Amino acid sequence: MELNFDSSVSSFYSIQQRIMHYSSLYPQELPWKRWLHTANFILIFGFFIMVLNLLLLMYIVINIGDMNEVIKGFFLLATCVACALKILSLKFNILELDRLFAHMHDAEFKPLSLEEQRIFLNARQLSRTTRNSYSTVSLCSLVTMLLTQYAIDNTQLPLATYDPFHGERGSFGFRFMYVYHCCALSSACFLNITFDSLCCSIFIFIRGQLDIFALRLQSIGKGLQSEMATDAEMLLQLKRCIHYHKKIVELTADMEAIVYKPISGQIFCSVLVLTANFYSMSQLTDETLLLLKMLIYQNCMLTQIFIICYFAGEITERSYGLPHDLYKSNWVGAHRTNQRLLLMLMQRLDLPLRIKTLNSSHSFDLMLFSSALQLGLWPKFFFMACQLMSEHHEITSTFYKYQVWYFNFLGVWQVPRHATRWQRCLHQLRFCLILSIVAIMLLFFAIRVLANIDQLNVILQVFFMFATEVSCMSKLLSIKLRNRNHARLIEAMHSSCFRPGSKKEALIFRRGAERSIKLRNFYACTSLLAASLILVMQWFVDNNALPLSMYEPCDLLSSGCYYGLYFYQVMSLMPTCWLNIAFDSIAPSLLYFLETQLAMLASHLESLGTAETDEDNLRIARELRNCCVHYAHIFQLKDLVDGFIKVPGSVQMLCSVLVLVSNFYAISIRTKETAFMIMMASYQFVMLLQIFIICYSADEMSYRSAVLSHSLYSADWTTWNRSNRKLALLMMLRFNEPLHMHTLNHSQCFNSTTFSSIVNCSYSYFALLKRVNS
Repeated sequence: MELNFDSSVSSFYSIQQRIMHYSSLYPQELPWKRWLHTANFILIFGFFIMVLNLLLLMYIVINIGDMNEVIKGFFLLATCVACALKILSLKFNILELDRLFAHMHDAEFKPLSLEEQRIFLNARQLSRTTRNSYSTVSLCSLVTMLLTQYAIDNTQLPLATYDPFHGERGSFGFRFMYVYHCCALSSACFLNITFDSLCCSIFIFIRGQLDIFALRLQSIGKGLQSEMATDAEMLLQLKRCIHYHKKIVELTADMEAIVYKPISGQIFCSVLVLTANFYSMSQLTDETLLLLKMLIYQNCMLTQIFIICYFAGEITERSYGLPHDLYKSNWVGAHRTNQRLLLMLMQRLDLPLRIKTLNSSHSFDLMLFSSALQLGLWPKFFFMACQLMSEHHEITSTFYKYQVWYFNFLGVWQVPRHATRWQRCLHQLRFCLILSIVAIMLLFFAIRVLANIDQLNVILQVFFMFATEVSCMSKLLSIKLRNRNHARLIEAMHSSCFRPGSKKEALIFRRGAERSIKLRNFYACTSLLAASLILVMQWFVDNNALPLSMYEPCDLLSSGCYYGLYFYQVMSLMPTCWLNIAFDSIAPSLLYFLETQLAMLASHLESLGTAETDEDNLRIARELRNCCVHYAHIFQLKDLVDGFIKVPGSVQMLCSVLVLVSNFYAISIRTKETAFMIMMASYQFVMLLQIFIICYSADEMSYRSAVLSHSLYSADWTTWNRSNRKLALLMMLRFNEPLHMHTLNHSQCFNSTTFSSIVNCSYSYFALLKRVNS
């Protein structure tokens, strides 16, 4: 029986697509339909979902003092927030999703043999079973949530939300809110089922295509008669498999671009829901119906994240076995050319497919599920070149110009060669001034600690600013002692080898600069806010005490002494705050510059094109060599950036542990002082942000360098001559080792894992300190 391919593919997504049409997620052409669907979308998303979120949030705020009531509203709020993220993702990416559906109907994905048809039909059946089973579990949880409360107490609403009517049972307000709760939660449930089952169905479709691809790899060179026919047919089979694999990779990348953000948000919200549910279940051991409701809802949440992580992980797991499937082909007696082509294909298959999370170093798999539980005439060309060079220098300078200006103002940056003797003396004087400011602050902090060595609370009050100033001192001295190397770093960034060569590369370069500017501005605003709160909040809380706990050389009861020391602390803290802002924003900016260069190199590799003539092969050989030179310059620049960040960044991480421990402890013992809690919470957020932006940008740079091999493989290298393919293979072997930013401990790198370990270590030390002190 002939397989109806288009109808079978449609079964992977048709029901979910119909629900998305009913939910008005698709754009409409006719004006009356557009207005009608807009009103329907506002009703579903605005009135049902977002208003429900608002009511839940108000309920939590009103009952902030009762943990049991907060938990009741919190687990529903996290679920509805995740649902809102999914709806917005589908709404904004609906056209890309429609193109993905059309891509699934490509002829390359059609099974050819009976065995391939069997694999395809099994995948279709698994998709249906998963969708139906998950729908049953979710609907069962929905019915339980809505009906259990009626059986327990029919005078209460089914959901713990704020009731604007405060109506009693039988009143209009009570009935309206009861119907509203049922409609809102049902809408969220059906849209959750639609999104989650659609993701799983497409993951299953990709896994089925990988199984078919593995079958085709195993059959390469088998069942052929003559040797001449074997070589020609085997070459054709290899090229078909390479093209087929590219199609699967493209489909996976398109799917990942659509779903990785909402799924990451879903998993984050699921952790909150699971935590809230575990707490509720531990408090409801005697209430059977409530315990049953929580147990069914917990099972639904675990099923939700399990099926997504499992089927996404199946793609990665199956792609790991593709090199072994290729090894099973009849490659031993193949021609030497075919063996080389097969070797390059096997080299590419070593890089598995994966659906990454927001943190690109992680992917959706069972391990993630487990961790959840824990760019004529010569003058014209000349002026165009000058304009491009000027634009390149201008965009490059946005990565660092304000930070370097402040370093130069402090006297820690290298003095320009044309500077006069007076300018050099003034430069040195400014450095001595900032050095003495930081040194005196450290001295006063140290005296305060030694004078109160037996009072833990006083020591910790001093330590959170003392560790910050130690970090500032390390940054100050590191930049001053290595300012020649840092000046070479800035000069290297303006090198012509880093200039964009096409419009696409220029767009990548501008986006990298814009991201650097946004990060700098956001971090500067948060840091200045935290510093201002530290300096100003104390005035309103107790105008007889200083904002910073340090040695006081005179009596604060004297107004002259008090205002003098207050002015000194303000004039000392703000320059060091700006120093922290300058260093902590320029470090990720330099890493973003490296990431944009790697992205430009990847774009260049992907656009190398085909080689149909000898001139094309010469052009590709020249561009491959240019790419090698570009990568070598990136590697040299990475070493300069490493020298800039390594020492002060490592000291910063050590000091951050001390600051976080001190802040955790201070917050835990002064919970009733609202002003103090606001001040310490803002400072704690800045300290976490301080180390996170460096670790995150270094992680992104490492990930971008890790996928260069895939970018080169995405080029049409099968049409190149032997020497170009050999050069491409050597480049892929080199790209297999990603770039890393190392700390002082060479085995440790700046990445998200390091950030997580710092936070975990800080909290562990805090818990130990709290336990010992009690």
